[in-house]
Amino acid sequence: IQVEAVPATELSGFGLGAEMSDTLLVAISQSGTTTDTNRTVDLARSRGAAVLAIVNRRGSDLTDKADGVLYTSDGRDVEMSVASTKAFYAQCAAGQLLALALARAVGCHDDDDEHALLSALSALPNAMREVLAQDVKIRELARAYAPQRRYWALVGNGRNQVAAAEVRIKLSELCYKSIACDATEDKKHIDLS
Repeated sequence: IQVEAVPATELSGFGLGAEMSDTLLVAISQSGTTTDTNRTVDLARSRGAAVLAIVNRRGSDLTDKADGVLYTSDGRDVEMSVASTKAFYAQCAAGQLLALALARAVGCHDDDDEHALLSALSALPNAMREVLAQDVKIRELARAYAPQRRYWALVGNGRNQVAAAEVRIKLSELCYKSIACDATEDKKHIDLS
């Protein structure tokens, strides 16, 4: 089983096969109305792919296109902006739960690893509350140590590459600036300082 995580624009431009009946596409969207995501779903479905959506908004275009849906909201659908941290973490949790279910379905799960991951997911809300309770201290640190620069770039590696991409999106949306994001794996022979 081959698993790849790619943005919809990359998949539609470079990753679609002519015949995809052996493919499960997991489309992730907060609003379910993102044009790039929905167009990629249409293209993959037309080639035979099955589609599962992880989406915040019920009754969206994406939910109509998908064969199955994992909803990440309670039905109120109030978390609609790209900068919605709650929706992002809910999508991450839903993706992890889906991965566990798929691993179990194909017989390659590990009970101990599954238990550790489920325990970590259960502990996540309390960990978030602890971080959010430190907002005054975080604000002080940010004011004291954040570089006073006009232009920013984010660099991540491994699993942190996904977090770096999400931070880039949030900063771009909140600051209305284009912020670059890159991976250290792509820069093995470059001085990043």
